[in-house]
Amino acid sequence: MSRYIDAEKLKCSIDSETDSIFDWDMTIEELYYNLCKLIDDEPTADVQEVKRGTWENTNTPNQLRCNNCEIIHFIAQYPHGEINYCPNCGTRMDGVANG
Repeated sequence: MSRYIDAEKLKCSIDSETDSIFDWDMTIEELYYNLCKLIDDEPTADVQEVKRGTWENTNTPNQLRCNNCEIIHFIAQYPHGEINYCPNCGTRMDGVANG
């Protein structure tokens, strides 16, 4: 499983720890080890994979089906225009299928 970290926080950590992780007398391997340890110690960011999908026509007027959860939605329920996510499963309807 992938581990996501905040790159900006990592840069700040490297800047603040420069004196303790870098020494002119150390080898490349020691520097590499120190940087890897700093990365490993960085807290994991709170992220969730975005589900992506498309609306499928049902051959019935004013109805669309989510290609992720297969639930049929009535277009008339959304009078303010096109809905860009599935209210049932949260899939982002941007025309790109997961895969």
